[in-house]
Amino acid sequence: MAVNIFDKYGIKEVANVYFEALEDDPKSNVYKGDIVLFLDTLKVSTIETTAETTDATGGWGNPKLISWDYGKEITITLEDALISLESLRFMLGGAIHRGTSNDDQVTVRHTEEVVCGADGIVPKPTDHITDAEYTVVATTAAPVRVINLTTGARTQLTNGTIDGKQAINFVNEAMLGTTTTGEGDNAVTTPTSVPTKKGDRLRIFWTETYNKAADADKAVEVTISPDTFPGTYRVVGDTFMRSQATGKDEAFQFVIGKAKVQSNVTITLEAEGDPSTFEMTLTVLRSDNERGEKEMMKLIRYGTAAADAANEGDDIGSLTTPSTTPGGQTP
Repeated sequence: MAVNIFDKYGIKEVANVYFEALEDDPKSNVYKGDIVLFLDTLKVSTIETTAETTDATGGWGNPKLISWDYGKEITITLEDALISLESLRFMLGGAIHRGTSNDDQVTVRHTEEVVCGADGIVPKPTDHITDAEYTVVATTAAPVRVINLTTGARTQLTNGTIDGKQAINFVNEAMLGTTTTGEGDNAVTTPTSVPTKKGDRLRIFWTETYNKAADADKAVEVTISPDTFPGTYRVVGDTFMRSQATGKDEAFQFVIGKAKVQSNVTITLEAEGDPSTFEMTLTVLRSDNERGEKEMMKLIRYGTAAADAANEGDDIGSLTTPSTTPGGQTP
């Protein structure tokens, strides 16, 4: 493919980027060459190259005489409009659990608000996103916490079920005190029990655990550990650039043989403004390419018109003997 120093291009479109595993990781069911992440919803993909410079100076006025560059660094910043659990795990260096066994269980913590009906009956809580009803089961291992927003009292239930058929008796000695019945040796002191009343607003907190094969599609957890960090991958970005001469788009690609995903990740949750975006930063490391060269990144233009092949040639010129045939010209 010909390279013309007068060919000029404009680049505007964001790249689609994918990551390729460099080594086997059987724990994650990933093997060398696997594509582990594909990003096609990026808002920005930025390539920034920097280097340090030092100079030799001297003579009158101490001007710079010779300059050396060193310490080249290339940083890739990818800003994604959307997120997946896999890209979260990828950026944060975490592990994914699917709740398929006791060793891989996922516990979800719920909280919902309800209003008591007649006779103080507590209705089943309803998920504020899916509208699904929950039958809440309280156990000693997984107590249900309840706050009466109307009275300010709170309690914990260690048995029973919130099934939309019963009231809740609040028992909390620190908040509600105790009740004494009888006198003298016959006096009996018990924690005060205050039942819910019609119209009481309750906030209910409970947990739900998924730990069997049938739960695999019900909950997924990304666990971020203090000693687990993002890995190193081959990175390929595909975009296109537009020719000034033809106005047509030509394929353009960057390839990074070895890129370390940085651990710095910010997730912003806010009520106003634009939707949150998710930023991933890559540090480019030196690698060896297929020609045995030391490289950090390759920029590739490809797929132009076949006519370009006719213009290919060496960058070494030659002199041609002038024509001596009739009509030819001589120096």
